[in-house]
Amino acid sequence: MTWIKICGITSEEDALEISGLGVDALGFILSTDSPRRISLSRAGDIIKKVRDSGVSAVGVFVNEDINAVYNAYLGLGLDYVQLSGDESAAYLKELKGLDGNIKILKAVRADEGGEDSLYGLRVKISGMEKFADYILMDGYLIDSSGKKIYGGTGRTFDWEVINKLELKRPLIISGGLDHANVQEAIRKVRPFGVDASSRLESSPGHKDIRLVRLFMERLREGRGF
Repeated sequence: MTWIKICGITSEEDALEISGLGVDALGFILSTDSPRRISLSRAGDIIKKVRDSGVSAVGVFVNEDINAVYNAYLGLGLDYVQLSGDESAAYLKELKGLDGNIKILKAVRADEGGEDSLYGLRVKISGMEKFADYILMDGYLIDSSGKKIYGGTGRTFDWEVINKLELKRPLIISGGLDHANVQEAIRKVRPFGVDASSRLESSPGHKDIRLVRLFMERLREGRGF
């Protein structure tokens, strides 16, 4: 069964409707200048509303102070911390040192390393293996992104190159996923999970529930691949 995360949640209404569609996790952007950024207090209010649904809460951070991440993890009762910036192995080790039970998803930008996105992906993943070796992370999230843009671009990347990589942790794919392409992504990669955001919106931070429903329908059809 494919693990499903819908990211960039900013409203209680979206959170409640999406939670009822069978997703596994909701993502909250808690740092960076994204139009989907949400305050800690607002995120906390929403998480309390959906907690009984069994949906996991993922806090997304970009190059954030470690203590701020840890305090948000405790204060919001986050199930996962997603690090989407340029965090180093030392950063992850320090964060895990604060609480060994913190589940960390480390995002990797597929096109980092130059115009050749495949080359950039290989280089970045190769460097990321040290995180898995030290058991500092619980999963990879491979996203498509441009320079100085940490996700949310709505662009895809060449999924097939992932099959050439030897990963030691569960893989979640992101970047430009919607109802039209998610089945293809599952067929080509067979990931642990998928993460969608910008292509399921009516405007940044506001989900189009019709598109989310279509996305979930295609996923249900594709879970047998």
